[in-house]
Amino acid sequence: MLSKDKTLYLLVMISVGLTLFWWSNDGKSYVHIISTPNAYSSYTGIWPSLAGTNITLDEIEDKFNRCKKRSISQISACRDVHAQSSRYWRSVSKGSWTDDEDFKRMNLASQCCAFNHTELMVPAPRAELYPWERELLFLPPLCNLSDIASAERSVIDLLTDTSDGSLTLGSEVKFKIFLFNGRGERRTSGGDSVWVWLVTSELGASIAADVVDNKDGSYTASTILPWSGRVQVKATISHHRELFRTMLYIQRLFTTTHWFTGRFKNDRGSETTPCSPLPFLPGFPEPEVCNLTDVNGFPWFCGKPAKKDLLNCSDFTSSKKLNIPSDFPLTEAEEELIRMWETKRPFMIANKIIIDVLPDTHVFPQPDLPCNKRSLSLTFDEVNSSGFFYNKTWRPLACQLPRVDKEFLRTCLTNTQMIIIGDSNSRKQMDILTKMVECTDQIKRTRVTWHAPLRCDVDDLGLSIKYYPHKMPFYGTEGEDLPSHVLYSSVSQLDAIPADGKYLVHLHQFIHLVGFHLSIAEHQLRQIRKAIERLMARNPHVIVVYQSAFTFIEREFRNKHKMNVFLVQMQKDILRGLGDRVMFMFTWPITLAAENTYGHPMISDQFTKYYMGHVCGRW
Repeated sequence: MLSKDKTLYLLVMISVGLTLFWWSNDGKSYVHIISTPNAYSSYTGIWPSLAGTNITLDEIEDKFNRCKKRSISQISACRDVHAQSSRYWRSVSKGSWTDDEDFKRMNLASQCCAFNHTELMVPAPRAELYPWERELLFLPPLCNLSDIASAERSVIDLLTDTSDGSLTLGSEVKFKIFLFNGRGERRTSGGDSVWVWLVTSELGASIAADVVDNKDGSYTASTILPWSGRVQVKATISHHRELFRTMLYIQRLFTTTHWFTGRFKNDRGSETTPCSPLPFLPGFPEPEVCNLTDVNGFPWFCGKPAKKDLLNCSDFTSSKKLNIPSDFPLTEAEEELIRMWETKRPFMIANKIIIDVLPDTHVFPQPDLPCNKRSLSLTFDEVNSSGFFYNKTWRPLACQLPRVDKEFLRTCLTNTQMIIIGDSNSRKQMDILTKMVECTDQIKRTRVTWHAPLRCDVDDLGLSIKYYPHKMPFYGTEGEDLPSHVLYSSVSQLDAIPADGKYLVHLHQFIHLVGFHLSIAEHQLRQIRKAIERLMARNPHVIVVYQSAFTFIEREFRNKHKMNVFLVQMQKDILRGLGDRVMFMFTWPITLAAENTYGHPMISDQFTKYYMGHVCGRW
């Protein structure tokens, strides 16, 4: 509720829009939520974005008050931004060529947390809450860091009986993790993400465990022991539930953690406006939004240029991310939690558990079944403990991988068109394959082509490998304009594959999507699924590999991957059931067991060998 010394005045002016002010007795404004004309100007009742959640207008008010005060104290120019926020999201500069000035102004607005616009905050990015949203957005906002789970106070216990001092090779081992908060109090409900894995460093051996949230503040982990020796147990609180709640709050109200802009340009002028995969833009009511979905291949919306006599929606040329990740209105504790997560990971749960696995000098035998004889549909059923590292090489437990080397790949890929669509991790797959098969570049790799299509050929094999960066949202480097023609729709590329010919398609979407509300990823995945279905029906000689989201524990300011836990399950669920020519390259257990710390995993060659070992020999 509003405090007693505040009076709420709701001014509804249908012709000019809605403005909400909270005033104090001293005449100072506390919150100024702006609605431009025709944008929810007559809206009453609960905001659709808040329906079914525990988010209240009081929470939004308090957070905006704090962010406004803090931003002004840090950046004096924020005072003017908050006084006339809409002018910083729209082009108001004099002259015809204003794209650079417009971009600078939006960068400042983003730094000043000037997102107090109903056209952005009121509509729901998805009508129905996801299950994790229903659970986590029912939590209150974090106000005290002592409330979060503390790795230092939490404990992990070995449940499996080791009364004889050791366990046998291949046996199952179980653990139970109990989380405590910073005051030493037991957590009594779930929602945190806990990772557990086993390691014998001198053998280059490790395996991830499968973890079950018991919803009472405890977690049960289990895996097998596939090698002999002394095994160390590692456990971490990978994501606090309060971090999930904070990120879901941002995505629900503001759609993304990292904003894009669009450039409109012709021979008469230029302008920059905000862009998003959703038609909810600060400062732009829906009638003033350009629908650029046909240009992008997936939903993409930018504000219409203000210079209507010079520019229109058809003058859209490129997109560019804002230089500085957006500063959103949060509690002090939520801001500190994000800083902790970005600078102090991993949050390791200390333990002294050592497991002796007998007999000595043995490793779990590899199965007789070759991986290329295994049904690819079974890859959608893989879990964290479906494979392990030994001698720093990944070994699946369900089948035996062949030796994937130059000769193997050159034999496998003869008379093959390989199409790779995705981001820089997809481009890394092309780099690995190019070196392994000694492929000759047909497009010279320069800075200009860093985020652009690539191609290499092996003429004597009839092999061609092509890479296409996926369409928006796609984050380039700082200050990089990404023209529409250098990015490609996954659906369009799949639909362009003919009805005959031998094709291998590699798809990957992760870091560029996960900063947005996950309804964006869901939409793209469902469209990709339909395109794969059409392709499977059209061409009997196509195999598709979808590479999943992965884990990484890095220390990077304002990173985008905090929601990877939910994305990877969404990928698996939506793409499941496409038949035995579609493989789910489940990278999660590989990166977790490897303790991956990088957004471009150093063990990406293990992915290559894993999926190539499965698909080669099926044509």
